[in-house]
Formats: sequence, structure tokens, C-alpha cells
Amino acid sequence: MADKSKDNKNSVLKRGMADYDWYTSDNQPRQAAREPFRWGIPADLRPGAKPRPKGSSRAAWYRRIRLAVAAVVAIACVLFVAQASLRGFDAEGESMEPAVHNGDRIVVNKLAYAQIDFGLLDWAPLIDIHDHWFSPSRGNIIVFKSPVEDKELIKRVIGLPGEEVTIADDRVYIDQKPLDEPYAQGETLCEQVCNWQLGAGEYFVLGDNRENSLDSREGWLVTRDLIDGKKLFSY
Repeated sequence: MADKSKDNKNSVLKRGMADYDWYTSDNQPRQAAREPFRWGIPADLRPGAKPRPKGSSRAAWYRRIRLAVAAVVAIACVLFVAQASLRGFDAEGESMEPAVHNGDRIVVNKLAYAQIDFGLLDWAPLIDIHDHWFSPSRGNIIVFKSPVEDKELIKRVIGLPGEEVTIADDRVYIDQKPLDEPYAQGETLCEQVCNWQLGAGEYFVLGDNRENSLDSREGWLVTRDLIDGKKLFSY
């Protein structure tokens, strides 16, 4: 008789556990232990889980919609950044040959020398509200507004702010030291003033085709506010 009672208890216990609910010795219901939580693993992808019928889960559709929206937003951001930072420029003339030919399409990086606006932080020490991401370096090919004509030009940066530029014996000297210019074609001639002392924010520019270029040898310099950007590539 005792064995039969024991079998009945085991049967009730198994049935209760199958229903995720069993009873203690004092006849009080208690919930069985739950399956441990698994970080990042959806229930339908856990080991032993039965595959869900296709199209029966709203969560799958929500997931696809979220991915589609995220992709659209990402593409829009990329296009916005490209529009804000890049522009096209058509080269005219032969002053930059052989680096740039007449009719070449040049892609200009407008943010290469962009100014950082820290106007809201002008109270903070050690922050220059007129700081820039980068400054033009010697050898950079830049697009800028001509200081003497209503047009845009493309030239190479030769002299930097604070430097002394001298042209003598068909060579360029920076602070009395000869400049190595493997990109220059032809003789670097100078007919008028051949010595320039550059001030703050002033750049001396020349065309690579030295015998067919109107540039800073004409007596004008390029200031920082006239520079539109740096040549990225041309085709």
C-alpha cells in the first residue's frame, strides 16, 4: 500500500513539473526553476528550439523594418557628409601640368582646412576659437579665389606664413635655403619683385608649369579666407 502511495506522489510531482508548477509538503504551490537567461540569444535560436514558421513572427518584420530604416539613415548621412565636404572643379589652362591638365575634373576637399567654431566655449582657457582642423602644407595643391580676378584658380602651395620666399637663379629659396621641387617644369623666372616676406595667414603659390603660369610672382598672395579646399584627386 505504501509503495502505491509513493508511486502516486511521483506521478503528481512529474505532472506538476511538466506544467511548470508543483506542490510542497505543506500543499503550497511553488513555481519551478526557470530556464537560465541567455544574453543576446533569441529564444527561437537557442539549442533545441523549434523553428518558427516563416511569416508567423511580427518580431521578424519589426527587425527587418528597423534594419531598413537604419540603412536609409546611414546612406543619408554619408550623402550629406559628401555634399558638405566635397565639390567638383573644372581645371582651365596649362599652369599645373603635368599634375593637372586642362579640362581635368578635380574633386576638392572643402573640410581640409575648415575652421572649428568654438564660439560657445570662448570662456574656456587654452581654446582658440579661431583654430582650424589643418593648415595648408607646402606642396599641397589648392583651389582658391583669385585675389585679383573674379575666378577660381588651382596652384601649389610654396611659401607658408612667416617665411621669406626668394626667387633667384631660376630657383625658389625659403628662408635663404633652396627648395627641392621635383614637380616643377621649366624655369622659375621672376621679372619684378623676387623677394616676399609672408605675414600671418598668407601663402605663396606657384603653378607647376613655371613658364606658363600666372601666380604669386605677379605680386599677390593667397590669404586663408580665399582658400576653398585641397585637391583630393582629379580625373
